[in-house]
Amino acid sequence: MTDITPMLGLWFGNFFEPFYSDEHAVRRGIAAAAELGFNCINLDSKPWEDFFARYRGEPASPYVAMQELMMREIVAMGLKYTHLALYLCGDNLYPTIRDVPPVRGEEAICPDGRPMGTYKYWSPKAQQTMVDHVKGLLGRYRPGMWTTAEQPPRVIMQTMFEPIPKPSFDAEGRQRYLAWLEGHYQGDIHRLNNRYLLDAISFKSLRPQEYWLRPEELTWVDCARPSAADFARRTGDFYRWIDNQTYLAHELEQYLAAMKRHWQNLEVPIFIEPVLHQWGYFFNPPGQTMWQTGQRALDVYRCSAHVDGALFIAAPLNAENLPDAMALSVEASIMRCANDGRAFTAGLYLGRHINGDIYRTVPPAEAIGTLVAHGARRLHVYGYSGLDDGGVLYRMDATFKSSLRVGNRWAAEVIPLLTSPRTREAAILFPAEMSLYEPLEVDENGRHRMDLLGWYAQLVDLGWHVDIIHPMQAVAGALQHYRWLIAPHNSLYDLGDNAALEKAVKNFVNSGGGLVHGPHCELARRSFGVQEQPAPFDGIAWREKIIPHGWSTVAYVGGAAVGTYLQSGKKAIARMAVGQGQVISFGFEYGYAYSRRTMPIVPPQYGRTEMHPINLLERTPAEELLGKSPQMLMEPVRGVEVARFGNHVVVVNHRGEPVDIGGIRVGAVQRQIAAPGGWLAGHSAACLTLLT
Repeated sequence: MTDITPMLGLWFGNFFEPFYSDEHAVRRGIAAAAELGFNCINLDSKPWEDFFARYRGEPASPYVAMQELMMREIVAMGLKYTHLALYLCGDNLYPTIRDVPPVRGEEAICPDGRPMGTYKYWSPKAQQTMVDHVKGLLGRYRPGMWTTAEQPPRVIMQTMFEPIPKPSFDAEGRQRYLAWLEGHYQGDIHRLNNRYLLDAISFKSLRPQEYWLRPEELTWVDCARPSAADFARRTGDFYRWIDNQTYLAHELEQYLAAMKRHWQNLEVPIFIEPVLHQWGYFFNPPGQTMWQTGQRALDVYRCSAHVDGALFIAAPLNAENLPDAMALSVEASIMRCANDGRAFTAGLYLGRHINGDIYRTVPPAEAIGTLVAHGARRLHVYGYSGLDDGGVLYRMDATFKSSLRVGNRWAAEVIPLLTSPRTREAAILFPAEMSLYEPLEVDENGRHRMDLLGWYAQLVDLGWHVDIIHPMQAVAGALQHYRWLIAPHNSLYDLGDNAALEKAVKNFVNSGGGLVHGPHCELARRSFGVQEQPAPFDGIAWREKIIPHGWSTVAYVGGAAVGTYLQSGKKAIARMAVGQGQVISFGFEYGYAYSRRTMPIVPPQYGRTEMHPINLLERTPAEELLGKSPQMLMEPVRGVEVARFGNHVVVVNHRGEPVDIGGIRVGAVQRQIAAPGGWLAGHSAACLTLLT
């Protein structure tokens, strides 16, 4: 099998029973995976000592022997396999689940001198063990591996799973960090002292407790985090955190760049596709703080340059911990845009999610349809038997499995049809600084991230194709493809070096584009001089009276009034002409108001007066000001996504009710679920071939 047949991969671990020792269970599991429509099995082949022993020709351990049996069974059933070759710390299962330790080469060191239990990512010794392990897998097990369709073909390899670099407090590690820190501050120790509230005489004199945030709390995966009060007051601990995370993000990019050079020197060409994150990238499951993006110094857009595929695993779960297919769509947009035009693999968590049975609300077929609607060329699903984290697909009920089977079979038919680029119309600016630096605990009820989700949902509900682009992509010229740019809430925008972004946005608007933003938008202030004033919470006079919903309300000084506060008459919604374009300013967090689970009531001072939150208006302000997509093929329906790829269109119905898509002139329709006439069943997708 090659890329011509879309890879539909499923992680299948064998470190838990019954798959550790029961050959019949393993054979049944592989057969079940094939029957569900998967054509590739992802094996958990981390760099344990027993793999290295096998490369030396020694007898296989029980674990390795079972993997070799799995590979034989996979090939006998006409499937292929890939390998999860490397893990963030080498292995987190020894000694409680696996009885064989990992090979790390060199470890990061804790402040007290103990090994941290993870790689020293920049160490040549550590990197060489990674290369040796992948070479061993390729040398012994290559014949059944999935390869790409190009010439020469490349073996798809998960070259790292969840990379999380850590500092090291041995002499070399301290020297490395302090040299970076001195360069970061351009040698100005006084500036660092002012930020950290220190009186250090030099960078070299800094002690770990002075330059790192509570280093005694570091583990292979976890770390200390600043409090919400630290963020609000911009304390010394806040600045330590920002510098620590900036350094680790730098180390991650350096690591990926170094490993890319190693991988490109292998005799067997490989497709470099690490799994950059497991639990969702922009939306992390609340309550699982050690797995959150905001503490692992990960920017998938920046990592993308150093890999062949920027892959992470997502789930339909929003920042309020609710099942939400639109949240998965946001993650899929990030996957697609991070890969910047390359064919990409979409990652999907399937099973009983650690935070709930989310697939009772969003069926697997709908989730798969959502990823395909974003142009995924391959799927990677976790996982068949992840007993420690809920990825236990094999234990899910028959209804779940039926939906999964439908989704996979539909994807196998539809993905090869989508050869044209996806239409581009509107962009949301990814809040890069907030994503990189802000822990979950600081974002109360996930509201900062919900603002982006709501803007995304509003645009999709108006029929627009929405891309989530990184600031560096905007600087590189991506804005030329879009009519609108939405700047959702970014609580830490001021920490970025965004002069080039602001210049690009100025040019975009002056050339006829539109910028839309909410309160406290530094991008709008710096680029266009937008001025705001704090305003008391109040209803807004518009076509209908609006109850704003957010965590702040402001009034704008300039621009033409579109909506005004009822009491003060000040501008709650303003529009300002700039060159050939415009800037639209909302005095409340519009995206958050559109997406959050609760709605505000009529303020008591207005008694029986009729007024509504924005998502209950007959026509929203965004529809009035931005309009519906000029390329829409059908009248937009709230909760229905439409994605066009040249002559093919994927429609995903996120509603429970069937919707009428009969107004689109089509030559053929491939539905996940049969429906009469021009209808699309609830929670399902269809691919339409347009009449030409």
